[in-house]
Amino acid sequence: MLAIAYCAAGAEFVGNQACAACHPAIYRSFQRTPMANGSGRVGTGETHESFDRAEFRDSNGAYAYRVGQEAGRYFLEFRQQGANQPIEGRRQLEYFVGSGAAARSYLLSYEGFLYEAPVAYYNKSASWKSAPGYDGFDYPYLTRPIRPGCLGCHASGIQQIQGSQNAYASPPFLEGGVACERCHGAGSDHIATGKPMINPAKLAAAERDSICEQCHLSGEIRVAKSGKDDLAFRPGDRLADDLTVFVRSGSPSLMTVTSHAEDLAQSACKRGSGEKLWCGTCHDPHSVPAASDKAAYFRGKCLGCHQTSDCRASQSTRLANGDNCVGCHMPRNPPSDIEHVVFTDHAIRRRGRPPGGSLPADAELVPFRGGAASTRDLGLAYAMVGLREHNPVYVERAFHLLQQAVASGSGDALTLAYLAEFYRDRKDDAHALPLYQRAWQMDTTQSAVAAALGAYQMQGGNFEEAIHFWNQALAISPSLVLVRTNLAAALLRTGRGEEAQETLRKALEFQPSFQEARDFLDRMTK
Repeated sequence: MLAIAYCAAGAEFVGNQACAACHPAIYRSFQRTPMANGSGRVGTGETHESFDRAEFRDSNGAYAYRVGQEAGRYFLEFRQQGANQPIEGRRQLEYFVGSGAAARSYLLSYEGFLYEAPVAYYNKSASWKSAPGYDGFDYPYLTRPIRPGCLGCHASGIQQIQGSQNAYASPPFLEGGVACERCHGAGSDHIATGKPMINPAKLAAAERDSICEQCHLSGEIRVAKSGKDDLAFRPGDRLADDLTVFVRSGSPSLMTVTSHAEDLAQSACKRGSGEKLWCGTCHDPHSVPAASDKAAYFRGKCLGCHQTSDCRASQSTRLANGDNCVGCHMPRNPPSDIEHVVFTDHAIRRRGRPPGGSLPADAELVPFRGGAASTRDLGLAYAMVGLREHNPVYVERAFHLLQQAVASGSGDALTLAYLAEFYRDRKDDAHALPLYQRAWQMDTTQSAVAAALGAYQMQGGNFEEAIHFWNQALAISPSLVLVRTNLAAALLRTGRGEEAQETLRKALEFQPSFQEARDFLDRMTK
């Protein structure tokens, strides 16, 4: 069953072509913007990659990588260095994500399940290097799932297969890039009856800003409200009704790729003008000024509020930088979460951004723009960030908050699953197992819960039940190589040796460097 993203009840996604018939000039202009070119089949779009600098190694020199092109298809090759029997392989890059204005990432497809490739193309250097977040791996990490919440900010009409973590129909999205309906709402009613489309500029400030913030406000973590998912937002909604964005309290945040809203909120311009200043004050989403016109274009935006006499810089300094307000007050800086690229700093500082520093490990997580968060949402925020960062302070806070949430009756399946994991980590199976069982009764799409229940069955000697749960986990998320390895052990215990071997081979298809599966298979075949 398919779940096509952001179609409101009674309205359906129609695609940009349906808008082009009546709005041809806007359509043509928008098609040249980075937003409209945020994803697609490799080899398409406005950016054309060069393959002159397509070989690199990871930061540890453990693997060599090469990206090549054959008959319009892109391939990633990898080979282990310094080994007598090197691990090597080749994968096809199916889709790109990112306009290419700064960089592009790429997606692998395995039987309809999408994963991020460990390689990216960086436009400024015209070179291929490790994708963001991959440089520290000393093996080809091929199993990072592409979830709908990630894909949804780069593509339109997401066709997720319900019940899976990252399986999609073919094609996985109906339209590459951000479509008109991402900001204006689903268009079928407008075409059929003339019902007005949503104009973001005419919405109340919270609803207006939410349209941009659905993708340009990441915070430390976003926690969907109970009963919602990452794609629940519809134009005209308040984002805060669908999810809570948490940030760290204390000093201003470091600049990240999707921190535009956080940075803008820090600016004196935003604090002084309040709701009057928003993304659309300076940006026309339907067009992007030519590079030669940008300085004058954005200077004109600044002069909508400021006077030329407000500038304290000398005349010679202003002439030297082309009288470019943005060049001084919104310089392009490297974000803290991605190497090899720079992005515009939306904090609009009088002087450059001061050097960033890490906040203390016990810095509180708070909702962006203040307000109260539910115990459930705050507990999940601490759980997600704590596990991601291996932060014991956050994990301890999460444990107690989730205990409170469950005790108060706010225990949805996700809350129960995280709390069960924390009990299990504390070797408290008496509390963990019932929580896992309750979570599975509520929601049979959580692969981690099925994997944990399979482990408990294996520990109890119930091999067939363990096989049942692990197969369910793999149906949801087939790249769980440790689950596949454990499944092989259960199959072997039940006399299904050939099936166990095939299960291990499948694990190595997903992750060729997974040594535990490789060693297990070697023992079985000797």
